Amino acid sequence: MMRISETVKHLIIINVIMFVGTQTIGNGILFFDLFAMHFPKNDAFQLWQVITHMFMHGGFQHLFFNMLMLYFFGSMLESTIGRNKFCSYIYQLV
Repeated sequence: MMRISETVKHLIIINVIMFVGTQTIGNGILFFDLFAMHFPKNDAFQLWQVITHMFMHGGFQHLFFNMLMLYFFGSMLESTIGRNKFCSYIYQLV
């Protein structure tokens, strides 16, 4: 059995923290306004949303199954293609 990589572990932790924050702070509205992706010409658009939107999830099932797949396949994929390509690939999926 392959150990979970540091990259995958950190991605899972960041996603869970963002989900808990979305559920507990500002009734979810605050996190979605700040971190979900808005259209660039929208007044709510912020540059950091280009990165932070990939950590937003629509509900517990969405988060659970995404993190489950990341846990099972992320480390193997990362060890095959390398950390930089893995991170780039994960970002492109979003």
